[in-house]
Amino acid sequence: MNQHVNNVTYIGWVLESMPQETLDTHELEMITLDYRRECNKDDIVESLTSLVSETSDTSQVENSTFASNGNATSTNGVAKVTSPGKLSLSSEGLEFLHMLKQAESGFEINRGRTKWRKLGR
Repeated sequence: MNQHVNNVTYIGWVLESMPQETLDTHELEMITLDYRRECNKDDIVESLTSLVSETSDTSQVENSTFASNGNATSTNGVAKVTSPGKLSLSSEGLEFLHMLKQAESGFEINRGRTKWRKLGR
């Protein structure tokens, strides 16, 4: 094979940097990914996630001033997650911006957006 990572792996890497609190209290409603560059199976990838506030827009990602709630470094689907963010449990729906980049070169691999709805428990 060509040793490139498939689309399902990119989705997994994006979700690895999600705050655990969100994963425990919300379910994924929508995901949009914009692929920028190919990634090989042995590349070390950083997964950055940022909570979007009601008053913000995507300019923070477009201008590469990406504030991270979670940061996961992955290789071959194994992640080490550091510095997860804290979220308010009062939110009904949450929206996050995501970026995957190659750890060594800093080249951007992928940008994305996810929307999460509160679990109906």
